[in-house]
Amino acid sequence: MYEAVFSTPARLAETPAGRLARMEADEGHRHSQDEYAPLDPSHILVGMLLPIGDTLLATPALSVLRGRFPWAKISVLVSHSNAGILQDNPNVDALIFVSEPGSEPSFVRFMRGLNGIRKQDYDLVINLSPVGSIVLRMAQRYHHPLHVEMPPLWWLVGTRSRTFRARHAVDHYLRAIVSILDHRLTDEERQPRLYLTARDRSAARRLLRSCDLSPANLLIAMHVGGDGFNGRKRWAPQRFAEVANALIEKYSAHVLLIGGKDDVALSEEVAALIPHNATVVAGRTSLKETGALIEMSALFIGNDSCPLHIAAAVGTPAVGIFGPSNIEQFHPIGKRSYRHRIVHSNLSCAPCFNFIGNDAPWLPKPCHAGACLNAISSDEVAQAAIELLQDPRER
Repeated sequence: MYEAVFSTPARLAETPAGRLARMEADEGHRHSQDEYAPLDPSHILVGMLLPIGDTLLATPALSVLRGRFPWAKISVLVSHSNAGILQDNPNVDALIFVSEPGSEPSFVRFMRGLNGIRKQDYDLVINLSPVGSIVLRMAQRYHHPLHVEMPPLWWLVGTRSRTFRARHAVDHYLRAIVSILDHRLTDEERQPRLYLTARDRSAARRLLRSCDLSPANLLIAMHVGGDGFNGRKRWAPQRFAEVANALIEKYSAHVLLIGGKDDVALSEEVAALIPHNATVVAGRTSLKETGALIEMSALFIGNDSCPLHIAAAVGTPAVGIFGPSNIEQFHPIGKRSYRHRIVHSNLSCAPCFNFIGNDAPWLPKPCHAGACLNAISSDEVAQAAIELLQDPRER
């Protein structure tokens, strides 16, 4: 029911050279760099109108792009919801918001944003999202760009390609730029990046002090929310509470219920089922301050959502709870020694949530009741957490 993962599982493992070769073979032919960009582009636009978690998974592409063109200005097209994940990222020179904040109607602000993009000169355009393709076309900046692969008519017929669904999201984004790279990718280059600052860490410590806590406590960060797939990736609040109570009793741990403003209600629901040693900090931190809290924690437990991948980026051991999500495409990627567990059910209908191109929306759905998540018991998740909390030297 769950997989022990200390690095990439053997069935997913692939050398960087083999991965790049497969990318090129899948493409059918390799385009020349001149077909897409000058040898030394001065201004690059990257469309990243993505969910927060996918934005983090796309950061390796930005890092590799910076390494390939160190002197170019890299501007990234974002929304206000995902911009925080790119703050202080040294591979980004400018964030361009598709719609600037203001009191004017949203349509007016959106059109002003499009006009700003249209007036800029870009030597290279890269698009990493379906929404980005629409926006860039409207801004007349979609002339022969590099782009993430999107199956034909994916929004209508989905995709049944085993090769496409076996490729991790990180590699989908990297594959978009593989034709202009001058070297083979390494495993280190595939690691998502979140750049925490002293300011982020200080704010997290101040919040802990206000709760009479410190990093010296055995902290367990728990994320019970997540909006992806219309909320259908969320495990039951009652079971999160059961796991928290088991770990508090065994280790005298303190559980931090983290997340954004949309996660507050669920976090409070879980906290109400935990008699002591639980604090709701959801809605009280910025995205990167949440990352700092995860970094200070001994363990992270959560659904397949952005905080799970933040844990991998900052090196905190994690238990990921996967129901409808495709594990091959969305398992956390950290350093080679990174320790995590994926807990999932073995139902034949799972996964049904994939990277661009789920099953066709008009096909009958075998399950609408979240059976894949309901099949995961609190004992399984608690046991996975206990294994990670044990001293690794004892294994």
